Amino acid sequence: MRIPLWVEASRLKVLVFGGGSVGTRRAKLFHLAGARVRVVARDVSPELEALGVEIRRADLWQYDPRQDIEWADLVVIAVNVSELAERLFKLAEGMGKLVNDATDASRTHVVVPYEREVAGLRIAVTSEGAAGTPARLSLDVIEECIKRSWIPTFYEVYSVLKKEAKAWIPDAKQRLRFYQQLAEDGVFMSLVKSGDLEGALARGRELLAALYKELNRQT
Repeated sequence: MRIPLWVEASRLKVLVFGGGSVGTRRAKLFHLAGARVRVVARDVSPELEALGVEIRRADLWQYDPRQDIEWADLVVIAVNVSELAERLFKLAEGMGKLVNDATDASRTHVVVPYEREVAGLRIAVTSEGAAGTPARLSLDVIEECIKRSWIPTFYEVYSVLKKEAKAWIPDAKQRLRFYQQLAEDGVFMSLVKSGDLEGALARGRELLAALYKELNRQT
């Protein structure tokens, strides 16, 4: 079963097989996120050529990819011939590597979702290969829903109060009490949902001050 994760890309070495449009998109994604990217292909797109990643020109039918696969943390297969993709996948998987297989979503180990940032939140969506365009367009719907909701106000207020809670209350367990109080306090949530940012901040600070006094009395 696949589970959603956020991975620090700057720690990754990513090997991309294929220099066409899909290989270019994958290489660009990981490169811009700070990963070390190596592309192996006979031909590469002009955009990929200009990207500044490492490119090794080779006929993927002829060369031995084991050394490059051994180097990588993640292997991306972006070739347009199923027999070649099958061979590269089996080799990378057999060497214990995680594989993003752009040619076969059913067997890929790593899914690259459609994603964007909305009101401070990063949203990722995937159909796991079943229906890519609906998944991509669903981001527009999600973004519109979030922007029309009270979530942007809640995010802004909550992020400020979380910083203040960390400064006031060093115990992480006790801070969790405060975060729960915010979500359960009817006055605070009413102010958030009405868009009253300053009022919500003031109410949140009242709750924080009360918890701070309670903890000090206990010590």
